[in-house]
Amino acid sequence: MEHYTFTAPKKEHAKGIFHIQNVNNFDSRLKGWVRKFNGVATKYLQNYLAWFTYLDSIQFKTDDVFIKEFLVQSCIHRMTETNTSLRLKKFAV
Repeated sequence: MEHYTFTAPKKEHAKGIFHIQNVNNFDSRLKGWVRKFNGVATKYLQNYLAWFTYLDSIQFKTDDVFIKEFLVQSCIHRMTETNTSLRLKKFAV
């Protein structure tokens, strides 16, 4: 993953689309969300970041069309696993 860093003089708080308030806000939201999981394994970090990015991108989409489409799409895939079957399953390490 590529990171963009810059050093700014005391009075400069932005460089293009990168504003320190936006970066701090994103960092705070991400840390608060990950805290719910009591930490994540670095092996799955990319998955958690993708999940957070998706949830963060739909946060303000509350129109009826989007909600109905989201519910329909979430019901299309059949779920056959249960709590018990997952608990008893042997996962490869």
